[in-house]
Amino acid sequence: MTRISSIVAVLMLCATAVYGREMSADRHLLSPMPSGWGLDSLLEPAESPSGDNARWWAGFGDSLLDSLIALGRERNYDLASSATRIAIAKAQAGQARAAYMPAVGLSAGYSRERLSGRTGAEAVTQATESYFSGSVTMSWEIDVFGKITRQVKERKAQVAVSAAEYESVGNAVDAQIAGTYLGLLASREQLEVARRHSASQAQILRTTEERFAAGLASKLDVAQARTLYYSTVASIPMLEASIASSVESLGVLLGMAPSELPAGVHKARPLPDCMAMPALGVPADLLRRRPDVVQAERQIDAAAASLGVARGEYLPSLSLRGSVGTSAHAAGNLFGRGSFGYNIAPTLSWTVFDGLGRRYASAEAEASLRGAVDAYNLTVLTAMQEVRDAARRYDASLRYIRSIGLVVENAAESSALSFDLYRQGLTAFTNVDDAELNYLTYENTLVAARSQALSALVDLYKALGGGWTFRVQL
Repeated sequence: MTRISSIVAVLMLCATAVYGREMSADRHLLSPMPSGWGLDSLLEPAESPSGDNARWWAGFGDSLLDSLIALGRERNYDLASSATRIAIAKAQAGQARAAYMPAVGLSAGYSRERLSGRTGAEAVTQATESYFSGSVTMSWEIDVFGKITRQVKERKAQVAVSAAEYESVGNAVDAQIAGTYLGLLASREQLEVARRHSASQAQILRTTEERFAAGLASKLDVAQARTLYYSTVASIPMLEASIASSVESLGVLLGMAPSELPAGVHKARPLPDCMAMPALGVPADLLRRRPDVVQAERQIDAAAASLGVARGEYLPSLSLRGSVGTSAHAAGNLFGRGSFGYNIAPTLSWTVFDGLGRRYASAEAEASLRGAVDAYNLTVLTAMQEVRDAARRYDASLRYIRSIGLVVENAAESSALSFDLYRQGLTAFTNVDDAELNYLTYENTLVAARSQALSALVDLYKALGGGWTFRVQL
């Protein structure tokens, strides 16, 4: 008995050594978070953010956008699929925990058998046996060496990975809905610009035709005026198609047909003003709550747990199997004295050699862990790049908007003055044509610049982790 206890103690020490190696999973290979963003002083806010950017889209001041994102969180199919993966991971974790408990079974039956009398050297009378039987069986793997514990830990780590993936998908869906909606508003605003300019150019065309009829203008003036007008009118169908495509995209993101979308989606609304640059804060604080960074970190935990499971296969397993039952020729004697029997079999099993299968399994798990660490480091670098790129694009867009706004003001004045001078016969029509074309181009450019600034702002909030604060219960 003392010898058996010593063997078990040695095996327990081996299990502790394996588990300890698992817990020291290559954390020293993780790249440290940078202390700053490395941006120009213009983009480096002095203050840290006061909150977690929750409901960042509310800063656009558009109640319809609030409703669309709420609907997207409820009905988006990518989010629904991700939630399903969480449910699957939780069920698998429950299956792993179930191994802590013994498995108990019941069986009952009737057997009738006739034995041959010709199997021996001499013939004998055939014998017939028939009996009823019933039994209770039990099998239980006792977690002395931590095998089940490591499997449970691995499954729990996968639940955490699935939860982080859900948050990452949600962050992307929020940004997609906001970006698509703001793009829709920009297309509608460009459509309004085209219609307004086409109406103005129609007036210019009428004036040119009247002057030609009065002998005050050439046929060339009329042709140029018509070219200007029809080129603007020709851009309208493409803008209408872009609007319809954006509405369709919103329907896909919200998991509904375009006709089921809120009524406001089908109506013109002003493009929101560009908000101020959000405070970026400290990279280490913000990137740790960015869903894909958290997911990559939890993937390391899952890989480390898988390595522990693989190494644990080197250890023995202790199981207990037993059964108790009864059998008798007559059913009435099933519970009589002499009918009961039992079997109990504690078993210590240890695989000594398996053709190096466990060694290769451990090598695979170690390689997966190194791959998870590399993926985490790449995710951090990518996150830093996305934040810096979005911040620079947003800042550049704001400065571009201020400049192009002055251009639009002067283009509008140039268009009005050139047309007045043309009506008075003081300038050639080519000046009107150039001024009107420039005015239309620069006004469209201003709308596009505002749209790009809003898109960069959405990308910046997405890069900072959006408004997702890990609400999934593990």
